[in-house]
Amino acid sequence: MKINKAHYERLKEQTEFKKSAIKYADCISFMPTEEKGEANKAKYPYENDEEKGVLKRTIVLNTYNWLDSHGDVHLTGTFGKSISERGNKIPHLHDHVFQLEARVGKPIAFYEKEISWRELGASKTGMTTALFMESEVRRSYNEKVYNDYLKNEIDQHSVAMRYVKVELAINDGDEYPKEKAVWDKVIGLLGNRKQAEEQGFFWAVSEAALIEGSAVLLGSNELTPTLGGKAQPFKSTEQEPEPSVDTQRMVQLINELSTKIKN
Repeated sequence: MKINKAHYERLKEQTEFKKSAIKYADCISFMPTEEKGEANKAKYPYENDEEKGVLKRTIVLNTYNWLDSHGDVHLTGTFGKSISERGNKIPHLHDHVFQLEARVGKPIAFYEKEISWRELGASKTGMTTALFMESEVRRSYNEKVYNDYLKNEIDQHSVAMRYVKVELAINDGDEYPKEKAVWDKVIGLLGNRKQAEEQGFFWAVSEAALIEGSAVLLGSNELTPTLGGKAQPFKSTEQEPEPSVDTQRMVQLINELSTKIKN
């Protein structure tokens, strides 16, 4: 897609908006270009201790090098600094509700680790890196969510994060050489490269502060399973879920900028 000057100015405005906002990466309708397959069951076995009401789960909170529905590509190491500073103080919640009553698990460890695309559910060969959380899901925190994890029904997760380092990438070296340099550096890493090429731009996020990780109905980065379970093929719905507050604010900003440009 060709990026004209008016569109470019809106993208720059969005870049500044991202730097000042908290991203809640959930509840976005998103159709990947590659269908999801099955997650690997043997490598990440579940551990259930129903007598104590504790389940141990390996959770993917974010997959790097994947264009999400916010137009972001989180690069390898995006959350490394944040998890080294905060560690297990990062809570495991549901639906980004930042309250004591919203806890669903006690985090044991956070780490970034290489993993195959196919193990995450993408029909693609090769490897990427993902942000993992090891968590003890506790019945005493939230019995409903506990039971959903027990029945392997939770297969989408999301992070609340604050952008620290983000750059705009555009596939046009004649008009935007600085942004094209970012594009060239990142595009070969993407698991859904075709979608990025059709869009013509994205934001490369190299550092972000991790606020919390949540179990959600549908994440903007859909490669966020509970490993060991079955990753169901992604299906669009006729009625799209309501966008997150962060997304609604961004859309409002774009509309306001478009109106100003027209006038």
